[in-house]
Amino acid sequence: MPDVLNALILSGHMTREHDNEHRSFRAHNQWITALLEDTGRFRVRVVEDPRGLTAEIIDKYDVLIVVFEGRDGFFDKATGFGAETDAAILRFVHDEGKGIVWFHGSAVQEDSWGYPEEYNVMRGAKLSAYETGLRPRPWGEALLKTAEPRHPITEGITATWTVTGDDILTGVELYEGTQVLLTTFDDLDAYENAPVWPMSHYPVVIPEGGIAALNGMNTDQPIAWINEYGAGRSFTITIGHDIDTFRRIEFIRMFPRGVEWAATGAVALEGPDRRGERRFLPWPYYNHEG
Repeated sequence: MPDVLNALILSGHMTREHDNEHRSFRAHNQWITALLEDTGRFRVRVVEDPRGLTAEIIDKYDVLIVVFEGRDGFFDKATGFGAETDAAILRFVHDEGKGIVWFHGSAVQEDSWGYPEEYNVMRGAKLSAYETGLRPRPWGEALLKTAEPRHPITEGITATWTVTGDDILTGVELYEGTQVLLTTFDDLDAYENAPVWPMSHYPVVIPEGGIAALNGMNTDQPIAWINEYGAGRSFTITIGHDIDTFRRIEFIRMFPRGVEWAATGAVALEGPDRRGERRFLPWPYYNHEG
């Protein structure tokens, strides 16, 4: 097994959808930590107040995982990490050649929030309700497709798989140079036949042409992608809202590899192997033998 990689989860200020009496963002942090550390490849730490974090702290790690929205409601203006932390993160990836992972709704960035545009450049994509038509597609089961040609992150993962009860964000604007790993077809029929859409708690800007004119409608939309930024790397995956996704063997295989690639530029993780007696291992099945 290669050297252990140090990962830091930047978390703490999440929207009410991810931090309420029924669910806590801390569950996401625990699932991510358990999944990564069970591979034997990662040591994970969590900070719940990353605003003002300095390079002195950040530079101790190999990869940052962003589980942070910076606002209470979807219609609220987010408050970011602050200029010093922004500069430290950008240098950490671009100059130091390390990695960053954008998890689920943490990748959303509106122009009016004051985040550096360079975050979009680093991410290789813009996710904005007001600029790109970002939206959660109607809730339910979603069929995901592993993009071709394959990247080592997705090697051996089934061509199609499903998630249920996740927030599937579509209407992403990809920048040149990104490589898509995972897509879903954004079907107009699903919107037109949904009991309620859009949901009242989420901002959606519907153009004059109606739902059919939304950016990316009736096309394959990116769900996970990677991007090289200077000497470093960015991995974005917008699924992961609920435990069902974390239980999917495809996610269990793909997510740690994406984090590893972001940290190192290579993928050494395999498995988990669930054959023979190993089929009795508990989730997430690696048993430190990734």
